[in-house]
Amino acid sequence: MKRHRLLPLCALLGVLFAGLLQNLDAQEVSVVGKRDIIFLVDSTMGSLVINSVREFIRKFVERMPIGPDEVQVGVAQFSNIPRLEMDLNSHGSREAVIASLGGFKPRPGQAINIGAALDFVRTNMLRPEKGSRIEQGVPQLLLLMTSKKSSDSVEEPAKALQRMGILTLAAGSRAADEQELKQIAFADSVVFMMRDFRGLARSSREISDALSTLAGVVVMTEQPTEPVVEITTVQTQKVVRDIVFLVDGSNYIGSSNLPYVRDFIINVVNQLDVRPDRVQIGLLQFADRPKIEFYLNSYRSRQDVVNTISQLRLTGGSVLNTGAAMNYALANMFQPSAGSRRKQGVQQVLVLITGGPAQDEVKSVADKMALAGVLTFTVSSGQADDNLLKTVAFVPDLAYHETSFSNLPAMAELIMPKLITVVGHTDVTFPDESVVVPGAERDVAFLIDGTENVRADFAYIQDFIIKVIEPLDIGIDRVRISVVQHSERPTPSFYLNTYQTKDEVIRAVNTMSPAGGRSLNTGSALRFMKDTILSERHGSRAAQNVPQFLIVLTGGRSRDNVKEPAGALKTEGVVPFGVGVKDADPKQIEAISHNPSFAYNVKEFSELSTIPQRLNNYVTLTKEDLAVVLDQGSNKRDIVFLLDGSDDSRNGLPAIREFIRRMVEELDIEEDKVRVAV
Repeated sequence: MKRHRLLPLCALLGVLFAGLLQNLDAQEVSVVGKRDIIFLVDSTMGSLVINSVREFIRKFVERMPIGPDEVQVGVAQFSNIPRLEMDLNSHGSREAVIASLGGFKPRPGQAINIGAALDFVRTNMLRPEKGSRIEQGVPQLLLLMTSKKSSDSVEEPAKALQRMGILTLAAGSRAADEQELKQIAFADSVVFMMRDFRGLARSSREISDALSTLAGVVVMTEQPTEPVVEITTVQTQKVVRDIVFLVDGSNYIGSSNLPYVRDFIINVVNQLDVRPDRVQIGLLQFADRPKIEFYLNSYRSRQDVVNTISQLRLTGGSVLNTGAAMNYALANMFQPSAGSRRKQGVQQVLVLITGGPAQDEVKSVADKMALAGVLTFTVSSGQADDNLLKTVAFVPDLAYHETSFSNLPAMAELIMPKLITVVGHTDVTFPDESVVVPGAERDVAFLIDGTENVRADFAYIQDFIIKVIEPLDIGIDRVRISVVQHSERPTPSFYLNTYQTKDEVIRAVNTMSPAGGRSLNTGSALRFMKDTILSERHGSRAAQNVPQFLIVLTGGRSRDNVKEPAGALKTEGVVPFGVGVKDADPKQIEAISHNPSFAYNVKEFSELSTIPQRLNNYVTLTKEDLAVVLDQGSNKRDIVFLLDGSDDSRNGLPAIREFIRRMVEELDIEEDKVRVAV
């Protein structure tokens, strides 16, 4: 093969000319020549630094003409091992790249291997099939960002990149070794040392200018070595979509037919390239109620998905609430927290597999799915209503029916062409989906019923919590979350300072199980929330004037008094909300709440989904707006009882006293709320 070498003069001229160009900040979208840019980021730098790096990349991308024929961007992270975030050709638009940056998270770790990370970029990302246009002479730029010295050697990996003609830049902070970075970068002038990456917003122009103006005559000196080899037993389809299987787990399938259902799903999955940047798979089963087996982001490889499916066991049951299960899948599986990439333009697919007749309304739910941009396929056998399922599928051609379950495994070949090619609308929003609220600091604690009485409905409580926190900008310096269960006594699931990311919080909520117990002492639990959970030691920032919210959810009546401890919380500035379900006492729920408008009562746990949006209307308010709302809802009043104290009323005094006592019991007596005089 013909050998070439990099002509660095143009690259160095690019650096010199960078200062002559217009300030990027003054332009909406800069005029920039074609280039492939990869950001290689040390993932061990902590959440605050990673957030700053992510914001730097986002602002840079906003100024670039992103597209397959213009500027392409790839991202990888590394600690002791590298991790791909997005290839150069993963996203074809500026909006898609920016949306994908939302999944860019810090990873724990002490040691870093920069050499291994550089080799990973060279052998895995700088390849034509991954979007690299190096063979077309398009400049290839790599920006390394780290705060530590490498634990492995960087000399040979850096030289290998230079021999390929890669323009490597290096930015370091804190404990990064400047000499090591000079060894990595193609020139000393493109090594950027700073005290802290959190200051990137103030000093990013020099790096941005270099990335957008550097140009060299980049030609190959060698092909990338050590290519990635994927060993599969079948031909995989190179597509990008999120696919959720909704599987009938009732007696209509039964244990005798389950192997055919499992084999069908496995045959489909084995023909897909399952990984975070290609196809993601989720699965839930249903009978009278749904049960999530795994989310779209639970597994990162085909083999992990297949292993889990092969162990699937039916829930059983003779009732099929198919419509409710579809609605549940829409609300819980096709969400960013569950791994959905709908906001990045990735097609969302639901494959409904059933062997029995739906016993609830499905057509309206199917329409809701279609309006939400989800492509619904149906695969059926046994006693399933074939004609009805044709109306459930996105279009009738996507409904597949076999008279015998034994024929289902072979149907995988039949469904595959449309499963990977048919598209629907993805530029729509899900019902009740909220925009993330950036930067609002607040502490939000949940006190939930953890008794045996709610065990059968605990999944609804988990979903309620997730729906409340989904729109919040969770982070140790933004919104903090705590969850405590209670029965006879409180049991913390996690504190306000336990987790630092939304993913960690949602994972913790999804893995909770009821603490157990027979009865509720909610008053005692409220005291625990005030003295322990909402304390500085456990992460409360009340002393820093950060708003404190408490959401109390119970399915029964408290055995102890709730009014006094709830009042103590309100006096401390905590804003409590009460949510009562089933056997909860509405008067207790109202007494717990900041004011009656902050109290919610529903008959069934399945109705909890109606409440989160209303709660978020309060929780996401600015401090100023919240103060106004709280003042409006405080129901302030001064009440004076003027009593006849003459001898004529002496006999009636006990009745009068009882009347006043009952009146006062119903009032929210506090210095800044209701005052009473006699």
